Amino acid sequence: MKAVVVCNPRAGRRGNEDRITAAVHVLQRAGWTVDLELSGGPGNITELAARAAQEGMDAVLVAGGDGTLNEAVQGLAGTDTALGYLPYGTVNVWAREIGLPMDPAGAARAMVSGRDEQIDLGCANGRAFLLMAGVGLDGEVVRRAQSVEHYKQRFGVLPYVAVGLSTLPLYRGADLELRYDGLIRRVQALMLVIGNSRLYAGRFQLTPQAVMNDGWLDLCIVKGKGPLAVVRQSLPLLLSRTITRGDVELLRVRELNVVSDSPLPYQVDGELAGSTPVRFTIQPRALRVIVPGEFASGLIA
Repeated sequence: MKAVVVCNPRAGRRGNEDRITAAVHVLQRAGWTVDLELSGGPGNITELAARAAQEGMDAVLVAGGDGTLNEAVQGLAGTDTALGYLPYGTVNVWAREIGLPMDPAGAARAMVSGRDEQIDLGCANGRAFLLMAGVGLDGEVVRRAQSVEHYKQRFGVLPYVAVGLSTLPLYRGADLELRYDGLIRRVQALMLVIGNSRLYAGRFQLTPQAVMNDGWLDLCIVKGKGPLAVVRQSLPLLLSRTITRGDVELLRVRELNVVSDSPLPYQVDGELAGSTPVRFTIQPRALRVIVPGEFASGLIA
């Protein structure tokens, strides 16, 4: 197996570099030929992944967080090179989705004994996403969280939690126009979550029926307006970790166009990606991924 490990040295907390070296040794002892490439800055992971695919590498293993994974996806979509993962980030949603050990060396062992699967990718205004995208409240949280990005290596997820808690009481929602399946609707919503997978923020399920190779995106419309609606929607989610209220709507779409009266930020895989209007589409079976050999879930049919 010929593989490249692409590493974002700014992901996760400080002092984890030795764990990546240990993971590379696990791969090499299993007979893999492994090159290690360090990211030089934003967008470089995409370039490294695309080059590995052009050179015919069997796999690109991402050592970083979900944002680093998203960068690699841009370079691997539509190629025969598989995406693997060595969790090294703050939340590591993809690792949680596929039951991957959070320790990079343990994840490397799972990659060695893993299997390939072909999965769909979502797309937001031309940018692919592996996990999910969000418009509205979570997009606003991600936008504001950029100001605390430099604290991530020291404090982990805590700065993001603080930004989220400070945003919730002030957020009012928006009047959105949704176009899908030949329909045009206007909804008052706190946020939209467009899921290719099931987990949201690593703990919650807003698109609990999503299947990553069925050719559909799962849409969660969290309805409401104003701070009271935010509290009313948030408490059941925090307690049950899934959507349980009647004013949340779950749909399946292949294409979705979202327009708002004023621009709203949207995020893909936890990274700020732009503002509305935005068009979401599905790219069926556009990515090869390595999952643990024992992985068994309805997430991948």
